Amino acid sequence: MRWWEPEAVIGRDVAELARAEAAEAEARSALTPAQVAAIVERGWFKAWVPREFGGLELDLEAGLRLFEAAGWADGSFGWSVMIGAGGGVFAGLMQEATAHAVFDPKEAVIAGSGNPRGTAERVPGGFRVRGRWQWASGAPWATTFTANCVVTDGGQPVQGANGAPLIRAMAFEPGQVRILSTWDANGMRGTASHDIEVDDAFVPLERMFSVFEGEPWHAGTVFRVPFVEFAEATTAAVLPGIALRLFELVAASAKERGEYGGPRLLAERHDVRARLADALVGIEAGRTLLFDAARQTWAEAERGRPAAATLARLSLGANFAASSALRAAGLLAPIGGMGLNQRASEAGRAWRDLMTAGQHGAIRPTVLAPRGAELLTD
Repeated sequence: MRWWEPEAVIGRDVAELARAEAAEAEARSALTPAQVAAIVERGWFKAWVPREFGGLELDLEAGLRLFEAAGWADGSFGWSVMIGAGGGVFAGLMQEATAHAVFDPKEAVIAGSGNPRGTAERVPGGFRVRGRWQWASGAPWATTFTANCVVTDGGQPVQGANGAPLIRAMAFEPGQVRILSTWDANGMRGTASHDIEVDDAFVPLERMFSVFEGEPWHAGTVFRVPFVEFAEATTAAVLPGIALRLFELVAASAKERGEYGGPRLLAERHDVRARLADALVGIEAGRTLLFDAARQTWAEAERGRPAAATLARLSLGANFAASSALRAAGLLAPIGGMGLNQRASEAGRAWRDLMTAGQHGAIRPTVLAPRGAELLTD
């Protein structure tokens, strides 16, 4: 029995390609050229990019379902689609001419970091930038890099309107960036989430933008969804896809493997059946809430800015979807057994990918208390 149909979203051919190349991607800590080419050919790196830039301009739910299905095909593949597509929301924040230069190419994809680990010194016509940033997923195939920096003047931080140091994002040409081969994680190895470094690069004023301040120049609906909640939802969407694949693999193995010290197949045991059902309904509950919250958010964004309570629901839905996927992995692990420890095992790779993806800051449970407070506000 299955009530999810990821093949209808990404196609069986892509799923088969992603899995056939997954072991090589894991070994090389980067997607294979064939995997990247498949994403570019289908325009998935430009999922949120407006149509006048050659993008797909998907609505929020459609994008989340794409990321889930890609994650079901393979964790690193799905994460790379999601992260690569995420930079598309910058198209509405950059100056229009810069946005066209960055996003018009068919292969356009951004890698970078939101953590302000660099400095941007004001100089005539722009900035001199230096810094090092962690976990720039997709760095080897990026056509543009973006990273947040503290703006300085005369070596001193510039104060923003809120009294804190002024933070601005810089868009770098690939030749200005050095990729440091630092990504050696247990899971999500194919994402190539390496560190990047910039040393005294000049960034013209028109390639500076803000992720959190100002109004987008483009009227697209996606640009009216605040970046924090958008990032939570998109990040979370990959995890149910991986969890669904892990469920399929573990359930299939339970039909073939005997219980330890007993005559029955694992799938014939009541406790195993209960665990499988518990895991699956938890994944389904999480993804259902996330997709429903996405629909509500998008409907309000089409009319203007979504209400605070709606955004809180989207945030909670994202975190619930992620935590439900991780909880399901815990339920499935005893059934999967030692096979989950084998690096060559697809189930083992899905397990490792889930554990690694679950550490992302956008979907940690620390956001639950403030979101709960927002829901209680009259």
